Amino acid sequence: MSSSGWNRVRRRLAGLERDYGAFDVVEEETVVPRAVYTDCLQAAEAGSLGGARVVLRHDDEVLLVRYGDHPDAWDFPGGSTERGESHEDTAKFRVHDDVGATCSLTGVARVIEQSFALVEDGDGVTGLWVFFEGETAERDLALSEEILEARWFDAADPPDAVGPHVAAILDG
Repeated sequence: MSSSGWNRVRRRLAGLERDYGAFDVVEEETVVPRAVYTDCLQAAEAGSLGGARVVLRHDDEVLLVRYGDHPDAWDFPGGSTERGESHEDTAKFRVHDDVGATCSLTGVARVIEQSFALVEDGDGVTGLWVFFEGETAERDLALSEEILEARWFDAADPPDAVGPHVAAILDG
């Protein structure tokens, strides 16, 4: 990763910690083909490599959604950042856009520091996926076309078909 990219990631992590307190950072590396790496590099230079998801709570329940492009797994609402958009803006916008709810962000559950490289342990480009804790007063949902299903679950009893980050956060 270039020093400017590394510095940008470090500044963003420091800002999140200042604003929300301590949180876990999980580092992941993905080896990708050259065309994908080029796309990741361009996204990083534009400030849009990564995204945000929200562990959205209402009373003692957590909202999980199934996206049309990943119908077999339940996930937290969220998505990729757009050029120049903050992780907080992405989180709030995507929750509202995906399920029609307004949320307040109350913390950071975890951050995935995702690096993409052409070879294992090679120099790469890194983006951040921020999993915010959030609350909403709204229980009724208005689903976007991207969402196949959204349901409130008891956080201690989520469905079996969840991704590894969902399971890690809910079990944590």
